[in-house]
Amino acid sequence: MKRSAEVEYQNRQVEANRAQMRENRDLATKAYLDQALAIQANLAETREATAAQNYDTSVKRQQAEGSTIAAAAEGGVEGLSLHALLADFHKQEDMFLTRNEQNLIFKQQQSSRETRGLQNQATSRIAQIKPIVPGPIAPVDYFSPLLGIANNATQTYLGVNAATKPIK
Repeated sequence: MKRSAEVEYQNRQVEANRAQMRENRDLATKAYLDQALAIQANLAETREATAAQNYDTSVKRQQAEGSTIAAAAEGGVEGLSLHALLADFHKQEDMFLTRNEQNLIFKQQQSSRETRGLQNQATSRIAQIKPIVPGPIAPVDYFSPLLGIANNATQTYLGVNAATKPIK
């Protein structure tokens, strides 16, 4: 009876441990997914903002070019000085776009590192709870009590036998 109670107790411990591990894994996975989705949403917003800034810069350059060309035509300016002004507009736009794209690349790399960090964190959280391995349970010992009874009987017999024998 005692052995079966110990086996049942260990089985309940193992099952409770498994349930705790499943719950811990589910919570760690949910937290990882929530945080990873937030990082991805932030990166998507950054991409949209970068694209909008690039578009606005292009529109402003085109407007500035148009105004410059119109003003130059009214003022009678043409040739190399006009082309130098227009080239400067293109150079400034290219510098801005290059910096903007570089910042976006940095943001993507940072997001990737953060996501890997979240993966490592989730893996650590999942591994925190170790599985329980049931220990050995001693088998029921039927012989010790029988040997004890036999020993007592022998001692009693020897004691009674010794008491009934005459002393010489």
